[in-house]
Amino acid sequence: MSPGQIQVTCIGGATVDRKYRAGKPVQLRTSNPVTSERSFGGVARNVAENIARLGVKSSLVSLLGRDEDGNAIRRDLMRLGIGTQHLATSGEHPTAEYVAILGPDGDLALGLADMAIFDSLSPSLLHQVWPETSSSWVFADCNLPSPTLHDLLDLARRDARMLAIDAVSTLKVMRLPRDLNGVGLLFLNLDEAQAFLGHPSTSPRETATALLECGAARVVLTLGAGGLIAMDRTAFTSVASMPAKVVDATGAGDALIGGTLAALFRGQSLAEAVRTGTVAAALTVECPHSVRPDLSPALLASALARCAGQKAEGEFS
Repeated sequence: MSPGQIQVTCIGGATVDRKYRAGKPVQLRTSNPVTSERSFGGVARNVAENIARLGVKSSLVSLLGRDEDGNAIRRDLMRLGIGTQHLATSGEHPTAEYVAILGPDGDLALGLADMAIFDSLSPSLLHQVWPETSSSWVFADCNLPSPTLHDLLDLARRDARMLAIDAVSTLKVMRLPRDLNGVGLLFLNLDEAQAFLGHPSTSPRETATALLECGAARVVLTLGAGGLIAMDRTAFTSVASMPAKVVDATGAGDALIGGTLAALFRGQSLAEAVRTGTVAAALTVECPHSVRPDLSPALLASALARCAGQKAEGEFS
């Protein structure tokens, strides 16, 4: 893939994921029988794959160890057609690893993350990448160190490209600057939003409004079983969760982001795009993979059509 073809550049985490599924509720301080599997993950890597599977060219900027796990991630990205020209390697740290302990319902019981390598994703690497990529859009996750995120927003303020950011966690969202000008679209959940703002809010809408007042152009605030809300300075949208039989909740947020960004790239409004992303997330939790391997524009269009039909019958709000 040549740089000129890339439409979305994703910057941030790429990991080896190891999932352990318990057949019964997980009990602490004792042995739990599980089944195990290895796959590839990381927020930025997963978003890049979701976007690519939905027909939008993507590339990944991340840092891998000089080890077999890093080589395996690179080979898999190339197989998927995701640009790897800006992947860097480190001899100081191993490739990042995420371990997920899943209960019998597919929900996360315990997560363990070795992400020390991402502390070396420095502003200097970002400045090397930025002028070379011809992407019209950039997505980044808050696995990036705080100085790198600050520099990224400075670059976005001087450049017309849209910058989308995912908070990742209540701790990592604090790496963002208080001034969110330059953020074209901010994805986060209610706990992450309240951590960033430093106080609870009386309503999700007030929380989203406060984030807009910090400078973000658009906000997608997820509310768990309550769905999500999306806001900009002129419009408010509330989207209910799509009913799904949860097999594995890992990767749902990444699918929401990937589906939303792909839809926005194709010209959908924010309200339409987050509905598309919500359906992509529901499709993902119904499979045992962090990124659904048969995700495609056709599969997503079919699911959206079913969702619209059910909504017309009064099953969705």
